[in-house]
Amino acid sequence: MTKKSTGVTRKDIRRPFGARASPRKKRTLSEPRQYTLVDLERARDRVEAAERRVDNDRSNNPNRGSAGLERAQLELHDIESQLRVRGLLE
Repeated sequence: MTKKSTGVTRKDIRRPFGARASPRKKRTLSEPRQYTLVDLERARDRVEAAERRVDNDRSNNPNRGSAGLERAQLELHDIESQLRVRGLLE
């Protein structure tokens, strides 16, 4: 006579929120980041570094590194515009 296997059944599994797989809550949007002048300086440094990377690239691909430069420029523009709206930048 063999012993029955004692595995875990689906009924034995307990979920943290009862019978539901996840809580039913609405997602709230997070507040936009409040940039500071330190963030502005960092963004300017990032743009300069990206420009140096594009200028020092020796490959035959003219678009190499341009995505990083565009991303850095876009972030710099966002930070500058938010600081202007808040009156921290003229």
